[in-house]
Amino acid sequence: MRLFLFLVGGTGSRVMRPLIMQLAAGVHPIDEQGLPMPLEIVPIIVDPHKANEDLKRTDNLMRWYKQLRRSLYGEEVNVSKGFFSVKISSLSDILPNGSNLSDSFLFNLAGIESKQFQDFLSYSTLDTANQALVSILFSEDQLKTKMDIGFVGSPNIGSVALNEFKDSEEFKQFSNVFQKNDRIFVVSSIFGGTGAAGYPVIVKNIRNAANNPNINNRGDLRDARIGALTVLPYFNVQQDPDSPISRADFISKTKSALYYYHDNLTGLRRDGKDLNMSKVNACYYLGDEVPSNPYFNDPGGNGQRNDAHVVEYVGALSILDFLQIPDSQLQTENGNALSPIFKEYGLANDKTDLTLKDFGLTTRIEVNKQLCKWHLTYLYIQNQLANDIGRGYTEDKPELAKGFLATTFFKTLTSDFYGGYLTWLGEMGHNQRAFRPFNVGTDKLADSLNGIASRSGFFKSALDYKNLLSALNKESQAATKQNRFQNGSPALKLMSLLDTVLDKLVDEKFDGIV
Repeated sequence: MRLFLFLVGGTGSRVMRPLIMQLAAGVHPIDEQGLPMPLEIVPIIVDPHKANEDLKRTDNLMRWYKQLRRSLYGEEVNVSKGFFSVKISSLSDILPNGSNLSDSFLFNLAGIESKQFQDFLSYSTLDTANQALVSILFSEDQLKTKMDIGFVGSPNIGSVALNEFKDSEEFKQFSNVFQKNDRIFVVSSIFGGTGAAGYPVIVKNIRNAANNPNINNRGDLRDARIGALTVLPYFNVQQDPDSPISRADFISKTKSALYYYHDNLTGLRRDGKDLNMSKVNACYYLGDEVPSNPYFNDPGGNGQRNDAHVVEYVGALSILDFLQIPDSQLQTENGNALSPIFKEYGLANDKTDLTLKDFGLTTRIEVNKQLCKWHLTYLYIQNQLANDIGRGYTEDKPELAKGFLATTFFKTLTSDFYGGYLTWLGEMGHNQRAFRPFNVGTDKLADSLNGIASRSGFFKSALDYKNLLSALNKESQAATKQNRFQNGSPALKLMSLLDTVLDKLVDEKFDGIV
């Protein structure tokens, strides 16, 4: 299955960041038979603000993820378990040879990116009457907005400008490769400009595909299985009288958007004798009344870089949840969702300082163990691997020699990806609500899981690098006898052994991961 993941505006990019971390940790959706599903995720960032620092950070993480996964598994999609098991591809990756799209996750909005909104409307060429009408609908500041920084909290601008979506080369190519069993998911905020406008525009053009003669697979797109995450206000911004962005406006904008969505996108309403049904099969709503630390009030000109927040971490879980809903519950007929699903999220413990144990049982079962294994793997590779090379499992074929530390895989993992991982953890830990799954100030394995006690006693030792090495040696010997890594790389051997060994050690050495 392919999931086409439309990430709209800054919130779209920020939700993708924790999803990448969850996938890197080996979190993998399960199918109706209880087996890991073959899955390829195709993220498509819809945001004219290419200088957005949140977008850049997410784009880098996706590129590093792709590179690391390719080193481990090549182009294989059907990887059932392990770190980086889910494949991430750009739209250009999956197109037939000859595509003129760049190897990028960004949706090209060349028709609007470099223009002021009034130029996009060809305001200067309108007659006096139409100029007067436009001036009633849009303020002077809105007309002069240069759209390369997004729509600065003005969804009325975005709803007009983003109609370029349906005529873009990316949308045409997306329609060419979309298949009946694929799914679509849209991530956006509701209290800003780009996200609030982009979500309905994307869904509308997909559902109206049957009326677009310029695209292929029109029937499959019209009746596609579509899920969406709508992020309500959850972060705070500093008050700035010179900025068009104000937290005081977030709630009123949210209410206005929700009314519009209800009538045109997600709700049921009567129009004469016709009943217009929901256009979305599964709707997820997420927000937080506890305001974040105040972010710098940046409409876009200075790059817009917000600290990671636990709401985004939970938002990423909605994507995994959507993938696990059976096809039979996501039926669509003539562009209308039959029996649409609506979901919210609640914490098990309403605290301002969260650990892995404060989420609901389903979340703890699906992600906690893999995230713990991932963090322990990070600690081992960063702090101990170099010391272990030349002994034990590293000498079994394929050998892990000192030269491995100079490979592109190792340098990308440790310098780039792990750097992004630590930054992400640090930002969440210092935000409000704080989310601190791990004790980032220690390199001791036994002390690294926040709120989860290490088991030790007369007959049991706490997890340390010595007994981890012993377990790796034992597992490597078994794998050698089974020719498990006969055609694999040293990188695959290392990551697979750590995933397998820590699967057992986490249960043995810690109390109640779930």
